[in-house]
Amino acid sequence: MKQFAEFLRFWGEWPGTWRFVAVLAAAICLLGGLRLLILHGMKKAAQRTQTGVDDEIVASLRGPARLWVILGGLICAVRLLDERDIPKSVSGVLANIMAILFLISATMVASRVTIIILRYKMENSGGSQRITTLTATMIQFLWGIPGFLIVLRMLDVSLAPALTALGVGGLAVSLALKDTLANVFSGFYISMAGNIHKGDYIKLDSGQEGFVEDVRWRITSLRTLQNNLVVIPNSKLSEALVTNYSFPEKRMSLSIPIGVEYGSDLPKVEAALLAVVQASAGQIDGLLLDPPPVVRFNPGFGDSSLNLTLVVQIEEFAKQFGVMDELRRRILLRFREEGIGIPFPVRTLDLAPGSLKRALEDTAASGASS
Repeated sequence: MKQFAEFLRFWGEWPGTWRFVAVLAAAICLLGGLRLLILHGMKKAAQRTQTGVDDEIVASLRGPARLWVILGGLICAVRLLDERDIPKSVSGVLANIMAILFLISATMVASRVTIIILRYKMENSGGSQRITTLTATMIQFLWGIPGFLIVLRMLDVSLAPALTALGVGGLAVSLALKDTLANVFSGFYISMAGNIHKGDYIKLDSGQEGFVEDVRWRITSLRTLQNNLVVIPNSKLSEALVTNYSFPEKRMSLSIPIGVEYGSDLPKVEAALLAVVQASAGQIDGLLLDPPPVVRFNPGFGDSSLNLTLVVQIEEFAKQFGVMDELRRRILLRFREEGIGIPFPVRTLDLAPGSLKRALEDTAASGASS
């Protein structure tokens, strides 16, 4: 007991700066060791699971945990300063600032962990929904509301006048930002409806089409096949007629029209077409054999050819152009080997007897008179 009293007397004789540094160093060492112990245990527990989401959560905590150690040490060091070193009011304000920084970082970590868990749930739900920028922003906003209220409480700010001001000012802001708010809520509806997802290939009734790059708070961006960016306001997209080529599944049918001579043997033509598709399986990127390809005598009788349609399955919309090009090349070579002709356009003219002779005589007579 005497030794402890001697230590306190000796401690009180230290300058305030030394005591601040000593407490800060001791607190950081203690909290840093506790941080390493907790994170190590969490990492070991995460390694025993088969999913990677817990590993991602532990990784997201490493950086903020370092900040928490420093803030915790600063709070302890400031709180233990004597009145002669710094006024209690100033130390209280500094401690509140540290606590507010800690609360802000904790709110950011909570929103980040929520996004990680939600993304994992979406990716493993069997659907094609993905986290968009708007969804992540809304999660951060929802976590920020309680954090903001706690900060106001720590600063002894009364919420009643603030809520009254927000109610009056919110009406004016909503009228001024009517179009912006319409885009925000439309974007949130697009993200949550489950009909349009990040990475889908869509086409609007106005003609714009491309892969959905992201849904933000005001716009949805599409990347075309030419790698151009199309920016569409969310309110316009929510009202448009949209064809989604990637949902409910990316696989789709591809129809290739083919015309052959009228004298062609249709069973032979059909067998040649199916043989080309079967031989191309595994060689043409994106071509599928399930369900199997079919040949339809459709649209049927043309002006100068028998018109058929070869229907095959492809992996996704963007691969149809390469599949169509390669199949046409191989079909042309196979038709030449089999002796199957592809006719030029032919017109049959039915003329009355003597009409051609009279037309020629009239033409010659008009030329001679001129």
